[in-house]
Amino acid sequence: MTTNQNGTMASIMKRPLRNVLGLGVLVLASACGGAVPSSNTPVDLGKLRSNAKGSTDGETVGRWLLDEMFAPGGTAKNAEEARATLDKAKDKGLYASLGAAIYDETHGDPKRAAKEYVETIRAAKPSTDPAAPLAAWYATHHLVGLRGSVAGLWEQTKASLNPIIDAPGNVGWRALAELHEWSTAEAFDRAEVTGDAYDALVTGRMGCALNVRIAGPFGHGTAPDRRRSFAAERAPWPPSWPEDPSRGTTPHVLKTERNRCLTASVEQTEDGIFYAETYFDAPEDKDLLIAVQGSVAVWVDDVLVGERDLRNWGIWQRFGAAVRVPKGRHRVSARILNDAGSIRLMNLDGTAAKIATDGDASKPYGLARPQILPDPNPIQKYVAALSADPDAESAKTTPLVATLSAEAAHIDGLNDVASTALAPFVTPKDAAPEMLLAAARFAHGDIAYPEQNRRATEKSLYERASSADPKLWYARGWLVLDDAEQRGLVEAVDSLRKIAADVPQVPEVTEQLVRLYGRLGWRAERMKTIKELAERFPDDRVALGLYASALEEDGSLAEADKVGARLKQLDPDSEVDLDRAIARHDWKAAIAELRRLEKRRPDRREIAGKVADVLMRAGDPSAAAEQLRKALAKNPQDSATRLRLADHAYAKGDTSALQKALAEALQVGSKGNEIRDAIELVEGASLLEPYRMDGRKVIKEFEAWEKAGKHMDGTAARVLDYAATWVHPDGSSEMLEHEIIRIQSQEAVGKESEQQPPAGLVLRIRVIKPDGSILEPEPVAGKPTLTMPHLSVGDYVEIEHITQSPSEAKGRRYRGPHWFFREADKGYWRSEFVVLTPKDKPLEVETVGKVPSPSQSERGMLVERRWRVDESPPAPEEADSPNPREFLPSVRVGWGINLNDTLVRYVDAASEETPLDPRLRKAAREIVAKIPAANKDDQARALYKYIGSELQESNETDGRRAITGRSGSRQAAFLYLVRLLDIPVQLALVKSRIAMPPLGKMSEVEMYDNVLARLDTDKGPRWMSIRDKFAPYAYVPAELRGQPAIRLVAGTPKDTTPELGDSDGVQLEGKAMLAADGSATIDLVQSYSGRMGIRLREIFDKVPQNRHRELVETQLLATNIPGARLRDLKLEHVDDLAAPLVLRVRAEAPQLARTVGQKMVLKSLFPVNIAQIASLAERQTPLLLGSSSHVEVKFEVVAPKDVHVPELLPGGELKDGDRTVMVKDTATQHSIVLHRLVDIPAGRVQPGSEYARFVNFTRSADQLLEREISLGR
Repeated sequence: MTTNQNGTMASIMKRPLRNVLGLGVLVLASACGGAVPSSNTPVDLGKLRSNAKGSTDGETVGRWLLDEMFAPGGTAKNAEEARATLDKAKDKGLYASLGAAIYDETHGDPKRAAKEYVETIRAAKPSTDPAAPLAAWYATHHLVGLRGSVAGLWEQTKASLNPIIDAPGNVGWRALAELHEWSTAEAFDRAEVTGDAYDALVTGRMGCALNVRIAGPFGHGTAPDRRRSFAAERAPWPPSWPEDPSRGTTPHVLKTERNRCLTASVEQTEDGIFYAETYFDAPEDKDLLIAVQGSVAVWVDDVLVGERDLRNWGIWQRFGAAVRVPKGRHRVSARILNDAGSIRLMNLDGTAAKIATDGDASKPYGLARPQILPDPNPIQKYVAALSADPDAESAKTTPLVATLSAEAAHIDGLNDVASTALAPFVTPKDAAPEMLLAAARFAHGDIAYPEQNRRATEKSLYERASSADPKLWYARGWLVLDDAEQRGLVEAVDSLRKIAADVPQVPEVTEQLVRLYGRLGWRAERMKTIKELAERFPDDRVALGLYASALEEDGSLAEADKVGARLKQLDPDSEVDLDRAIARHDWKAAIAELRRLEKRRPDRREIAGKVADVLMRAGDPSAAAEQLRKALAKNPQDSATRLRLADHAYAKGDTSALQKALAEALQVGSKGNEIRDAIELVEGASLLEPYRMDGRKVIKEFEAWEKAGKHMDGTAARVLDYAATWVHPDGSSEMLEHEIIRIQSQEAVGKESEQQPPAGLVLRIRVIKPDGSILEPEPVAGKPTLTMPHLSVGDYVEIEHITQSPSEAKGRRYRGPHWFFREADKGYWRSEFVVLTPKDKPLEVETVGKVPSPSQSERGMLVERRWRVDESPPAPEEADSPNPREFLPSVRVGWGINLNDTLVRYVDAASEETPLDPRLRKAAREIVAKIPAANKDDQARALYKYIGSELQESNETDGRRAITGRSGSRQAAFLYLVRLLDIPVQLALVKSRIAMPPLGKMSEVEMYDNVLARLDTDKGPRWMSIRDKFAPYAYVPAELRGQPAIRLVAGTPKDTTPELGDSDGVQLEGKAMLAADGSATIDLVQSYSGRMGIRLREIFDKVPQNRHRELVETQLLATNIPGARLRDLKLEHVDDLAAPLVLRVRAEAPQLARTVGQKMVLKSLFPVNIAQIASLAERQTPLLLGSSSHVEVKFEVVAPKDVHVPELLPGGELKDGDRTVMVKDTATQHSIVLHRLVDIPAGRVQPGSEYARFVNFTRSADQLLEREISLGR
């Protein structure tokens, strides 16, 4: 069984290409034990070439051919010569057959390739070489991919392959699984075996357990659940397990059905972890290979025999587990990711173990412990070595073994593993052509790289491959199509025609040519070419499908019918005729085709529903309903079909149809979720009907109010802002929202004329004109918004709709909407929020601002609460306000929301699941190459510096792709790099010192809304923010220092961030030499640290270097010393983020002091302008000081000798809480030293008396700082 069979050049060729380019080859020992080296023995290509030329030994020549195709130094010319020599050789075995097959396929001869692949599989069967299974798997996979190119392939090869299926020898279980799939599919397609006999054939050949039980869901539906242990690992299973306290689900043994090997739940289940189990009796001691679909852990008799931790790179290929079980009864159980799976019990060679299974958990099992055998997965050992260190001796192998292993990895969807395996062999300039070809295809799907990088690598490899061997048709075709996308499609026509002519036996190139003609609109060329192609390749389903579509478009329906008939011969399950019939509205033909499919595939229960769809389209609802009843009889648990029937009855007037359908669904064991949703929507509308308002009546009341001389301010007035929410005991709810907006300005016309379509059940969306006329918008296909027709000043926009919210944790939690009674640009004439909640739920209510107490009344088992606020003016828009939700009047309700439960979910969300790519581990080690491994702090510092200098911030959140693409989340990239070096790292939620105090349990959750990383290093814990490019290592913003933190790991330990850190400010130090005319020469050193250093570095980074002087003179120097002119500038520590950014300035001030009579007056220097923070005389909203401000000044002004300096200088100190401004200037005989300090930490100032006090503080501070100093003569 394979997990990935695409083998595609997806971005170009649009169809599978038979894995032509996954050119893995294995050098295998000669079956007769000759002198050909073993598969893992390196070979000198020069000597091999010399020995093989002219040889008649097939294996020697085959080894030569393989190395010419894959080993560094191999050339196309020598490979061609080796292939010609091989035709004359004798004693051909594995090497000869495999080499010939690969060469023929990549050079456009699929018929010869198919024959050689068959010979490869036959040669692998008796081989004792441990790598023979890989060679057979490769050959089988490619052989199956050649079915479209070689007509009647199975008929030609079955005589050779059937004996291998019966007695596989050493072909390996993965190759045998593909042969099983192919042979059984061919038997079914040709109707050789159908119905129960076919099911028995499949399950018998594959070794499928026929009695599998499934239980679940367990856990929270998160990635860490894959590694957690749950109660179902122990037997026997009870009917159900305790309810999950977090989300309210009850794990239980599911009702299932089996379709051949696959056992699946017929119940609707939520995401989570599931378990599968089966029991069997071994008649004797037996070696078994056990494979469980979608498993992450497998046990035999409660002994762990196989595990796939998806955080481990390349682990997915570890599909099977080998064990030796003693005679007696045994249990196989597995942790799986879905509510469906299969368990296969095989002999070690991949044949069915033919052991009967049952689900009887009452019998004892596992009286003797099973023995775990060597890992049966063919590339596990190699992948493990690559994962540890691709450069280690244990990971080194021959290029041919590496490429074959890479192909196996690719089949299992592990293109990153495949690319890693081939990297050492494509790096050399003399890399072999087929090796480059293989690497190009694997690069296309390498998940460690962003799309742009993958594409560039893929193109480069194809260019090298095509240059090394121009006869590699796939590389040529890829490059032609890629060039056409850049230069124009017409440019590709002649080139594709040439390639198609060069490889006439390969249909894929001509198929691309047909598609190209279609895109260009060349109908005649398209029809001629596809007709010829379909005639030459009568088994190619893609070609036939293209031909049928072309005939259909051309109106040649009779011919299209013939082609469709041929397609159905090749694939009786094909729906080509069905699609054609539906496209031309031939409902009779569509129904006939569905009946045919239904008869052939009774297991496909959805076909009956499709019949009903067609009948409904054909205008026969009664017949459609009857068909739905038949479909429901076949699958009583299908609640979607039951809902459609109920909907049909409801439309005919049976108002209880939905409730009856739900009752029937529950009786047959279905959850009936779709029916529940429909009932809730219909009942929700009915339940909320008494709470609906007459919009016209509200408008009349509003207009009467206005006639009394009143008016609502704002560009528009929200005449009605109303909601009624009905909350059910399980936490689900329906919310009726009704708003009416009166347009009061052209600005509002522009803003309100386009409306997003309301969610849920729309009751009204319309424009009401002043004369009472009504205009409704018309939806336009493809347009995401609705245009409110002819909207003008004085109109009203009315929107009313009902939305549903699902249950959260089965009623354990309910998080209601956050309802605001005021907004910035609209006055609210009437704002009302109504909520109905169950009596037995301890409702929590959080209100902000001036919100009146609710009116409260009981409604049966519910409590109704009603809040109403009338005539709210538009909310003020004031600078430096916090988020409006912190101060606008609002209310929200809920229950069961608390910090501890929320943290449990955050821990799962913070879990790092990305596998550690060994290529990136190598890159990380190179970054810290000169740092001892024990110095984790220095290593982390180096990684941090690398991220800051090499990455551009973008939306990419995968750490691997952020690193390889040098663009993405710096935090994700840094965390990934430190994990690669085994530096322990955790994320933590931190409460900001400027956060709004919590109003209750719900808002307490939102207080911790800042994320920091915490590293454990040799120098102790290091806390840091990793988002700002120019933030120093271990930088914590000032508002997060010394603050409570919660680490997002198991147990959610509480912590405190470090209290110390660089101040967010600037230190100004220097000297001015004052001249007699008041001018001065100035030397000034400005040191910016913390957030100010970060921001200034950002500015310098964005401004061209030739404008740095202008920036400093106009923006920095002029602010501190008005009128100063820059003469010299030096920047220090620009790249050393750990040090303050230093600006050394030499400047001239034409008037640092002015002359007043016989005196000189020294101007105010270094003004801080604190009062600009409090620019409003009073505020209605809090003032948010989002960052700290710290300024220190030590500046000496040296006066001329004839100028007398006053002995006493004005000074003082001001405080407002933890805010400080201090002036302590001093004087000497001929100089003045300015000592100034301004320290305003981050925080918030509440309106009212606190803000008034702050205004006085800022004004007094500016007066203190801006005093002039008089000097005498």
